[in-house]
Amino acid sequence: MTNASERAGPFRALRVRGYRLLFIGQVLSVIGTWTQNIAIAWIVLRDTHSASSLGVVVALQFVPLLVLGAWAGTIADHTDKRRLLIAANIGAALVALATALLVTNGQHSVEVLGGMSLLMGLTSAFEVPARQSFTADLVGLHDLPSAIGLNGATMTGSRMVGSAIGGLLIAALGASACLYVNAGSFLAVIIALAMIRSSEIRGVPVTPRQRGQLMEGLRYARRDPEVRFPLATMAVIGTLALNSVVLTPLLARITFDAGPELFAAFSAVSGLGAMLGALYAARRTHATVAAIGRAAVAGGVLLFALAAAPWAGLAVALLGASSFALALYISSTNARLQQVTDSAFRGRIMALYSVLFLGSTPIGSLIVSGASQASSPRVGVLIGAVATLGAGVVALAREHETRTRVTAPVPG
Repeated sequence: MTNASERAGPFRALRVRGYRLLFIGQVLSVIGTWTQNIAIAWIVLRDTHSASSLGVVVALQFVPLLVLGAWAGTIADHTDKRRLLIAANIGAALVALATALLVTNGQHSVEVLGGMSLLMGLTSAFEVPARQSFTADLVGLHDLPSAIGLNGATMTGSRMVGSAIGGLLIAALGASACLYVNAGSFLAVIIALAMIRSSEIRGVPVTPRQRGQLMEGLRYARRDPEVRFPLATMAVIGTLALNSVVLTPLLARITFDAGPELFAAFSAVSGLGAMLGALYAARRTHATVAAIGRAAVAGGVLLFALAAAPWAGLAVALLGASSFALALYISSTNARLQQVTDSAFRGRIMALYSVLFLGSTPIGSLIVSGASQASSPRVGVLIGAVATLGAGVVALAREHETRTRVTAPVPG
């Protein structure tokens, strides 16, 4: 259990003005993103009735991060992160607007939506690692778990709201309305970034640009076990378990044969559970390997139960509970990495984390959608359950071994 001395207010990072501005902008922007995600998934399933087609469209959004993420982290280490973030968000707004115009004019084939997802992913490849490391430039190490937990709550709470808005807009105005909402939502984070004062950004040295920086970052991650282990567990769980964008609509549409209302409810409850899990993680001042392991074991057990759930109501509850555990795992892993990583390498390490967390989605989406197409979405959930539980058991065993080695008496 976490000691009382290791807990603090989960919202303490919001006392920092620069972070507070970024937080508000991200909340509004991510609501728009999830509104669009719901619409795109619904369009694909409505037109194709194919889990594999949805898996391909989702995978294409994350291919650029998988391919370019590590290089983008190197750029973040020797570039003004705020300017990089503004440029990436402007690019994302233009892609979202173009997608909305295409869908409005009847151009919503899998090929068109996949191509636009690929372009959106290109902007994300540069935005994600820069934003992850920029958070540490705004708050101190003591408040970093709070900021990371709130970032997770932003993503998941906004997912809950965005999913609900998306379901309502699809029913009332059609899917294209969701895409226009997303295009406009990027203005919120662009304005927030512009309002952050230079004096509010901590003086983290910018790494001079030189050859071999990418390989230097990879060597740093490989030789430091405190960095290497959290990245390894994220590689497994990120690839095989964190595929809710694909699995949630498949569970609603195929397993329980429901319409957009249950689809939106699944996404909303999953978002609520994840938001609460991230807020729970934000109370900590220090993230440990034991915390990572406990969260992963709990997530794995709950995913096993979700895979076997016979009723939609029970599945909704289990989806919320497993999302809580997985969000706790994600926030703990992120905080652990940022607290143990040298600041000169933070952009590159967080890029590697992002590649394994989000960039692995193309691989994971194809695996779980293929398994779901061949058998059932329950099998896709089961794959994630095995991966998560296994990684958690390994993490707890490693922590136990370390603790035993430290407390063992020295031979006389």
